[in-house]
Amino acid sequence: MISQNASAPRRPNRLDNRDGLADELAAFEPIWSGALHEFRNHLTVLLAAATELRGAVPATIAVDVAESIAETERNVQSLSSLVAQLDSVVKSGEPLISDLDEMIDRALRIAAPSLGRRVSVSVTKGRKTGARNRGTTLECMLASLIVDLARAADARPADAGRPPRLQVHVEAGRGSLIVEIESNGGRPPAGSWRFLLATELAAKLDASVTPHPDVAGYVVQFR
Repeated sequence: MISQNASAPRRPNRLDNRDGLADELAAFEPIWSGALHEFRNHLTVLLAAATELRGAVPATIAVDVAESIAETERNVQSLSSLVAQLDSVVKSGEPLISDLDEMIDRALRIAAPSLGRRVSVSVTKGRKTGARNRGTTLECMLASLIVDLARAADARPADAGRPPRLQVHVEAGRGSLIVEIESNGGRPPAGSWRFLLATELAAKLDASVTPHPDVAGYVVQFR
């Protein structure tokens, strides 16, 4: 057994400064809210312009540009989804208990614009249960993990076999609540920014996110 010298410096814990970080985020929130409002206004204008362009394009070239317009709309919606997830990091939100089934449904709607068109997601729900939440933290955390896995799965070559498929599985037992998100594709890069984002969001809920030990996926455990 290796003994630790009592005088040795303790390794800093990433949660040691969480209160200070919370204070900094609170001070930054008015700036963030203003910038976010303006950014969303720009996205709304872009989406409206794409929709208007779709209706104004002559029928003779409509087929040629339809895919480009649809891709523009998907990208704008994806940006809207992304800023919603980042917003949940900055804003603390009041603590509450949310229906987990509803939060998974919301997570899928948030993730949808950023999923590849070949990706399918199925959900296996457990018994009806509530989970700790703050504002939109829970659904944004799940959405970040879903998109992370979907992007990695959709990056496979087209001839790699079956189309990308994700499974969300809930295990709710006495004093235990776990959400597993699994993919039939490859693992995302280690330390991907979406995983780091989900980890920060999970910490706000006193939950943990770890890579699945056996398959491409993540395990969310609520304490």
